Amino acid sequence: MSQVMLEQAFLLMMYSFAAFWMWTLISVGFLLATPKTFLQKYFCPPYFRSGEVVVFSAFPANLIRNVMFIRLLASPSSGKVRGLNEAYLDVPSWLIAYAKVLYVSLIAVLIWMFGILVFWGCYFAYDRWLA
Repeated sequence: MSQVMLEQAFLLMMYSFAAFWMWTLISVGFLLATPKTFLQKYFCPPYFRSGEVVVFSAFPANLIRNVMFIRLLASPSSGKVRGLNEAYLDVPSWLIAYAKVLYVSLIAVLIWMFGILVFWGCYFAYDRWLA
């Protein structure tokens, strides 16, 4: 593989990691926009165990909780196991639309990152063992 193509592939990998961090920063907006009443109602027992509530209340684990609620609002059927499939009724419709945009963009970014990592894995395997 030529040096120019390697440099471009490396830049694509760096852009995909940057996209993931940008998505994380944008999702903080969702964290700030989530109504406190929604969190008080649904982020407590019986929906979550008390240990989960403690762990997911502080930084950086509250970002994981944020992603869980993004998925819950974007795809209400994902809350069936915990009994949260009606939780989307307690938030404004614009927040549900925001969650759907974030959810689809997260899936796209993760698929892209996985593809780039597979490319580099195949490239290094070919370069090291097959060439």
